[in-house]
Amino acid sequence: MAAVDSKHQIVLDAKAYGQGQEHDLLEPMIEGVKAIFAKAPASSQEATKQAKVTADSGYHNRKSVEYIEEEGIDAYLADTGFRSRDPRFKDYDKHKPKERLKPKERFTQDEFTLDTKAKSCRCPASHMMWLKAEKAKIDPSYFISFQGYEKTCGECSLRKRCLRKERQTTPRQFNVKLSATEGSKNDALARMREKIDSEQGRHIYSQRLGTVEPVFGHITDAMGIKRFTLRGKKKVDGQWKLMMALHNLLKIHRYGWCWE
Repeated sequence: MAAVDSKHQIVLDAKAYGQGQEHDLLEPMIEGVKAIFAKAPASSQEATKQAKVTADSGYHNRKSVEYIEEEGIDAYLADTGFRSRDPRFKDYDKHKPKERLKPKERFTQDEFTLDTKAKSCRCPASHMMWLKAEKAKIDPSYFISFQGYEKTCGECSLRKRCLRKERQTTPRQFNVKLSATEGSKNDALARMREKIDSEQGRHIYSQRLGTVEPVFGHITDAMGIKRFTLRGKKKVDGQWKLMMALHNLLKIHRYGWCWE
């Protein structure tokens, strides 16, 4: 992971955490940047208070959003559905390769037979599904959740139209929304969605790709570093920091003379 400044694409902090998910890593990254600027002149410390933070959907979760609110950080964390709500992406399908434009054949919710009173559900193949959760909270709403039996799903002739992937081994899960969580409008995640969906939020977040992705492109394509050559979390972290340092040194060597 790396924290990059948008003006010069200098890496401010970097660390290899040795885990696939990013959900709980926003706080340590921001705290790492704070620790670096704590040693900087007072003018630089003041500038960081006015900084805006952008991060992709991997960091979007309640803990991270509540953390940035408590710290008073002006952050823009995209959720997994932010593009579906953005009118600028309404015709994105036309830019995809033609072979990806095939109509979806997966069964829709309307093709499942749900009885909310009996709390039962039948799949499109008329197989009964078991009640997985009577009232499951999936922010910011509550759902009743059903899942198919492994034996019936595994042997079903319609599994290709039911599951997301043909090789999927887990049975089909079916969730039906019951109600919105009480107070969800005042929820931190709801506030972040409203912020990221605003005109200003979309403008600010759109700058993320041009900030951090060129750094990775520079390291892999321009510098030719495409893999780690060491093993172990500590060694990989050191190698990752060395890569970031090389990137920064090249930036300073080429453009440092013209920076203010």
